[in-house]
Amino acid sequence: MARRYGGSRLSLLVALWLAATPALPTEQDGAEADREPPHGAASHGTFGEEIDVIGLAPLDHLGESPDHVPWTVHRVAQEALDLSAVSGVGALLEAELPGVHLSTAQGSALQSDVLYRGFGASPLLGANQGLSVYEDGVRVNEVFGDVVAWDLVPTFAAEHVELLPGANPMFGLNTLGGALALNTRSGFDSERFDLTLEAGSFGRRAGEVGAGGAFGPNDEYGWFVGGRSFEEDGWRDFSPSSMRQALAKLSHRGERERIDFAVGVADNDLIGNGVTPVELLEVDRAEVFTHPDQTWNELFFPRLRIGRTIGPGLELEAQIYLRANDVATYNADAFEGDDDDDDHHGDDDLDDFDAVNNQSRTEQEGLGASIQISGLTGSGRWLAGASWDGGRADFAFETELASLTDSRTTIGSGMLLPGSEVGLRADTGHAGLWALRHWTTAGDRLTWTLQARYNDSRIELNDRLGTALDGDHGFSRLVPSAGFVRELRGTGNSSTLLFGNVSQSSRVPTPVELTCADPDDPCRLPNAFVADPPLDQVVTTSAELGFRGGGRSLRWSAALFHSDSRDDIIFVSSGAGTSAGYFTNVDTTRRQGLELWLRGSHGRLNWDASCTLLDATFQDRLTLSSPPHPLAEDGEIEVDPGDFLPGVPRRQFRAGADVRIGDRVLLGARLLGDSTRYLRGDEANLLEPVGSAWRGDVWTRIELTSSLDLDLEVSNVTDREYATFGALGEPDEVLGDGYEDPRFLSPAEPRAFRASLRFRP
Repeated sequence: MARRYGGSRLSLLVALWLAATPALPTEQDGAEADREPPHGAASHGTFGEEIDVIGLAPLDHLGESPDHVPWTVHRVAQEALDLSAVSGVGALLEAELPGVHLSTAQGSALQSDVLYRGFGASPLLGANQGLSVYEDGVRVNEVFGDVVAWDLVPTFAAEHVELLPGANPMFGLNTLGGALALNTRSGFDSERFDLTLEAGSFGRRAGEVGAGGAFGPNDEYGWFVGGRSFEEDGWRDFSPSSMRQALAKLSHRGERERIDFAVGVADNDLIGNGVTPVELLEVDRAEVFTHPDQTWNELFFPRLRIGRTIGPGLELEAQIYLRANDVATYNADAFEGDDDDDDHHGDDDLDDFDAVNNQSRTEQEGLGASIQISGLTGSGRWLAGASWDGGRADFAFETELASLTDSRTTIGSGMLLPGSEVGLRADTGHAGLWALRHWTTAGDRLTWTLQARYNDSRIELNDRLGTALDGDHGFSRLVPSAGFVRELRGTGNSSTLLFGNVSQSSRVPTPVELTCADPDDPCRLPNAFVADPPLDQVVTTSAELGFRGGGRSLRWSAALFHSDSRDDIIFVSSGAGTSAGYFTNVDTTRRQGLELWLRGSHGRLNWDASCTLLDATFQDRLTLSSPPHPLAEDGEIEVDPGDFLPGVPRRQFRAGADVRIGDRVLLGARLLGDSTRYLRGDEANLLEPVGSAWRGDVWTRIELTSSLDLDLEVSNVTDREYATFGALGEPDEVLGDGYEDPRFLSPAEPRAFRASLRFRP
């Protein structure tokens, strides 16, 4: 899995950073340093506490006060980032933000799907990607399938994590249900050293380190380096995983300019052995079906970002990046031979084999740049920008015939399944133009925000082994947005705000979807592809209306939301396995509901609670293929308008509290609950759904000394047995005729203990 990264590209970016770094500022350069701060750049929010601004676009370090943002404001608190240790971004978001749900279709917490208001961001090729994810202003949905490899997101270096709901056009493709923006630390906000060592159940061994500081005559230069190491045997059988991540960042802050050059790297080996038949889980919840299902991720991610004041109230920002991500997979799976194939393959008797080893390698490289100019007027701000994101992915796949062992792993034969080899190159290019106008009226009590973005995408597919997969696709779309915030009441440090917005965003079919869209020739994800019938791009229109407010000791928000997705792309099951099928457009899917949250403090007590009610439904009558479904007729099921999308809970509840005892002890607890969800393959909602999921966690932080903390945590403290995801399959093909229940589930982790030491001199 070693990769020789292009040294010339890294040298170019280093040279750009050095060239952009100015000489020490002169007195003349500092002439504008005394100008008033820009509109919206104040660091104090409504609630009487210091709070950072919310970015209105990926390239927007000035941002806006949360008072002026026309959508629900979600931010992970810095205290939660400090306490999260090495748990990962998915667990952090689920615990801290309303409406976020984890679905572990892969059976691994490191490879979870993150769902928000019924839209998801998944590391799995072929999953419906409805959230965009940004790291330091760079979109990190990968080139080949818009997947989000959460194991590559550096939560150990996070300074801010924000979730921006709705179909926000400013954040580009895939922002159907929202955008997640993570900004990493710099030497200016991390003038400290941190070392965390963690150990826990199931062989967990982990650690994080981070250090930073400022230097120069006026401390105008900053540096930060950090890393994370994680190893775990896994609580399920045959499920060890390991992660290695690092980030280095050099920064400059002058009176007129700001420069950040960062390089992120990762080398991860993940095993997530997927869903397991329910009858097997009744014997032992640690059992897996067939194994291994292994993924290797390697990342090299340098980026350069420059901002400069070019005149009174005018700022220019630009960014360039390279993102190289190599992915290799090895998946052992069951296989049913077919005597009819013998005439076509000579002496090969496929019935001699009952398993296959699917192996793939994807070398993908993204290169992009963006530029934005923003300015101030007497009433507010405006900004306009352009971006280009290009990508290349080389995908290779082959299937080796194999035999199952008693433990349901495989022994390879060295023979390839005839016709299984795939060689595909995908070249993608996405151009974007955007503009925003943000202003206040009515004595600064009413704020308006207008946004628009034009996207133009080109996807070219080249079959390396023939011509069957060749294709050339183009998509374009203008997507607008409008919103307002009205201050209804404001007294001292307390206020009540009415906010609302209507917005639109889009996503284009990925190369994976375009090459797996033929119902007459289904593929087995994430590996095999066929010819490419055209798919339409997805366009989502969303609306939100709500109230928020509070004071020093209490904050609250209540919002109604509604989203309709036209030509949504879904994966239709079409075979004995849980991952065989094809992609198709459906006319309309709808996600609507109510989101409530409260956060408060009283003395030494801090607490929060949230509730989300969600209807995620099909809006058209559909006939879908689902051969494993026990109630299917001729392998098909009938979906009616109002049937729920699989995998999405209708109700979610989150609550937590922490209290300080004395000067050195902090005690905390959190309760997370999700209602039932339907299985994938049961889009008609005919079968018993996956049961509700409730989990309680408790933790404590003990300050042993002024620079050494001990954290203790018990997750799933009642050892509740529940599942996070379900699908339909045919277990008897592997387990025998005694196994007839078609339900496959992904069981949640049982009770786990973790302890960590954090040294912070």
